Amino acid sequence: MKYILDMVHHNPGEAPFQTRFLEPAHLAGYGFNGQVFKHINCVATFAATGVDFFPPGSAERIWLDQFTPGIQREIDAAKAEGLMVFYHIDLMVLPKRLVEYYREEICDPQTGRIQFDRPRTMELHRILFDELAERFPQVDGYIVRVGETYLFDTPHHVGNGPIPQAGPSWTPDYLYRETLDGVDPVDSRWGTPQVKAYVQLLRFLREEVCVKHGSTVMFRTWDIFPDKLHARLDHYLEVTEQIEPHPNLIFSIKHTALDFWRNTKVNECLTQGSHNQIIEVQCQREYEGKGAYPNYVMDGVINGFEENDQQIGLKDLVDAPNILGVYSWSRGGGWYGPYIQNELWPDLNAYVLAQFVKNPSRSESENFRDYAENRLGLRGGDVRRFRELCLLSARSFLKGRHCAVFDRLLNESVLPTACWMRDDCLGGHEQLAVVLKTLAENKQFTEALAEKTEAVELWTQVAALAESIDWPAGETGEFVKVSAEYGRRLFKVVHQGWRVLIAGYRADVARESPSGELFDAISCYETCWADYQALGVSPLCPSLYRGDYFSLPGEPTTPGMAASIEHYKQKYCAETIDAADVWPGIPEHHTAVSRTLIKDS
Repeated sequence: MKYILDMVHHNPGEAPFQTRFLEPAHLAGYGFNGQVFKHINCVATFAATGVDFFPPGSAERIWLDQFTPGIQREIDAAKAEGLMVFYHIDLMVLPKRLVEYYREEICDPQTGRIQFDRPRTMELHRILFDELAERFPQVDGYIVRVGETYLFDTPHHVGNGPIPQAGPSWTPDYLYRETLDGVDPVDSRWGTPQVKAYVQLLRFLREEVCVKHGSTVMFRTWDIFPDKLHARLDHYLEVTEQIEPHPNLIFSIKHTALDFWRNTKVNECLTQGSHNQIIEVQCQREYEGKGAYPNYVMDGVINGFEENDQQIGLKDLVDAPNILGVYSWSRGGGWYGPYIQNELWPDLNAYVLAQFVKNPSRSESENFRDYAENRLGLRGGDVRRFRELCLLSARSFLKGRHCAVFDRLLNESVLPTACWMRDDCLGGHEQLAVVLKTLAENKQFTEALAEKTEAVELWTQVAALAESIDWPAGETGEFVKVSAEYGRRLFKVVHQGWRVLIAGYRADVARESPSGELFDAISCYETCWADYQALGVSPLCPSLYRGDYFSLPGEPTTPGMAASIEHYKQKYCAETIDAADVWPGIPEHHTAVSRTLIKDS
């Protein structure tokens, strides 16, 4: 493979991660040949305009003078290890002073959004790439993203995406608001303005970066929707076949059809069309605990995940002549936590991925064994037990986080299991409303709960395997035990939370007094939640999930699982009525707890 790239994607607006994957020598030692950084576009001064947008003594200039040397240091360090250097950039992120100066020439007068198709906007981006090429000639190219624009780390810049976007009608408004503006997709297949904008942008990048400066552009077909450029093959071809191929123009495409979820098909755009491609893979999976609990995914990524009928993985894609490599995110993705101090799980994923792409003739299992023996110091049966633990972790998570019957029924028309659990957030009845409704209509609550029961059983096996391994002296073995127990306790919380939500949904719909199942589930949930919280005292324990749901930084908290549990306690618990009367058949051993809950509510 020509490209084996890695990036650490720090959480926007937060302190950078402390990770070995920022060290070029660590990357080179694992088999990566390129390192990806961010924000080089924000140190451009646009001096060629003749206007000083960073005047001496200004806050903008102070920030620029502090930020710019770090760009040069990271380039120099990567090159010293023989790595290629790429920068992940958002277009149309420009200095505030520049936007004010050129507002009438670059912004829509109604919305204030910067518009790429205006002549002055294009001229300013020519100046941007000319300046970067002159100042940083060691940079090999740029990975261009459209669809998200985050300014948390660049306080003196403003911007918005260059492509008019519109999410499907089911898109929750807490996702990426850039995607909600612009064309209504109902008006046409994907909106002619979107296709035109993509073609215009790609032709500009091809000529101004690939041809003019001989640099590489990797254009991310980013989005998370099933009807957009990223995963809709006919739409992808409609756009890309209007662009003349160039060896330096590459399309960067996720291996999954949606985001980095399970219960999604392999991206059908991969290997298709006349342009070169690179495959995106996430090693610290943002929807899967971020390394807080065991989560080995490279068996599925390389060989195909168990839930995919065709079992297609990287091994089936890398031989295609237009696949030039892999773009890995070793750390980062998403927002917030869980925060980890020990990066064993993403480290394992990254190592196996890089080694496989470097030499696809060696199997995933061979590279896994190398890691277990040579980096963890395991031998004999302990290697086998560690392998079993890792493979079980992937299945345990699938059963705990996802709902197979719902995902099959909706067939990717919504995000898998409605994205109810993400980053370090647990959603509740509001986030799972469409899931609960669908399960009720299809009479599949029992099957959904059986899946959660199985998840707890599997996590119990994972924790037992962690304890059974004779770990070499050091922190690693203790961390594996803590992280495995983290998974077991977390998914016990998930199981009981789903019991509460399903029993509460039944009570709400039937408008009858709830059954003993609801009260038993609430009691069990609170016991499991307290048990999970107690694990947090361990110095090796990653940060814990919280009962609130996801909201962007600075926005009001979104109620999640905790609010749902409290909702059902308040709605169906009454201090004046004994719990045994309200919930006939409640287990006797819960009677004392039930009265306590009634009193507390």
